[in-house]
Amino acid sequence: MANEAKRRQKAKGRGKTHSYLGIPHYILRSPEFGRLSPAAVKLLIELAAKFNGANNGDISAVFKQLRDRGWKSPGTLNAALKELIGAGWLVCTRHGGKNRCSLYAVTWWPVDACEGKSLEVRAEKVASHAWRKTDSVVAMRTNVVAIRTNDDHQEAA
Repeated sequence: MANEAKRRQKAKGRGKTHSYLGIPHYILRSPEFGRLSPAAVKLLIELAAKFNGANNGDISAVFKQLRDRGWKSPGTLNAALKELIGAGWLVCTRHGGKNRCSLYAVTWWPVDACEGKSLEVRAEKVASHAWRKTDSVVAMRTNVVAIRTNDDHQEAA
């Protein structure tokens, strides 16, 4: 029984060894991910790396902390945050204020119940995947049809 608990801890990144960031390939290969700016991709990885298996929704993006990770400008950080929220990759779980930072959750994992954090978003059992937009699926389908049409047209010529 103890071995089973240890195995589960390791699988969720909560073991005593080094943790890792697992981003599923379907996310990395998605056209939505490909449309993100380099700053947004870097910030998304930075914030996802703060996930410990039970704190999605309690992830902060404070410039003072991220400056040590290579962020040079609060303006770039804010632009990347706005891009990620607008594209559905992040959701703001608590809006900041005086002496209180904003908190975020990555949308490919369910939001966790973070006790004592006064989150404005309820915990989820299933991830929202808000980054998946129907417009992009339509655009992908249209693009595939256009490619097929071009190939068919070239063969006829």
